[in-house]
Amino acid sequence: MGKEAGYKTVLQFDSKTIVGYRKHSMDFSAEVADATTGESTDQWEEILPMKKGMEFDIDGLYDPTAGDNSTFDNAYDLFEAGTKFTAKYGNMEVGSTYWSVDAYIINGHHEGDMNDLSSWTLHVKASGKPTKSTVSA
Repeated sequence: MGKEAGYKTVLQFDSKTIVGYRKHSMDFSAEVADATTGESTDQWEEILPMKKGMEFDIDGLYDPTAGDNSTFDNAYDLFEAGTKFTAKYGNMEVGSTYWSVDAYIINGHHEGDMNDLSSWTLHVKASGKPTKSTVSA
C-alpha cells in the first residue's frame, strides 16, 4: 500500500503556497433530499443527492517577516476584497493528483497565545465544480 507524507499535501492560493502552513484538509459533501415513498423497500429511507460542495481548511504559524512570499496577511487582503482565486489542493510533485477550483476565503482566525507561537487558520469554500488533474513537468 502506498503512503504519502502529509507535508507534501498543500493548499495553494493562485499557485502560491502560504508561508508557515502546518496542516491542510479538504472536505466535500452533498445535500440530499428524502426520496422515501410508500413503495420504498421495507420503508428504508431513500435519498437523492442535490447540490455538492467542497471546502478547505489550512492552519499555520504566523510569519510577519515573510516578505514577498504569500502570507496570512495576503490571504486577509483576498478576504477583505471578496476576491475569487484559484485554490489548488494536493501534492504538487510531478505525476501527483491535485484538485483546482475557484474559491473564496470564508473566514480566518489569528491567535497569539502567551505560551505558544502566533498561529492562523483559514476556511476556504469552493465556487463551482472542481477539476481533478495530474501535475506535469
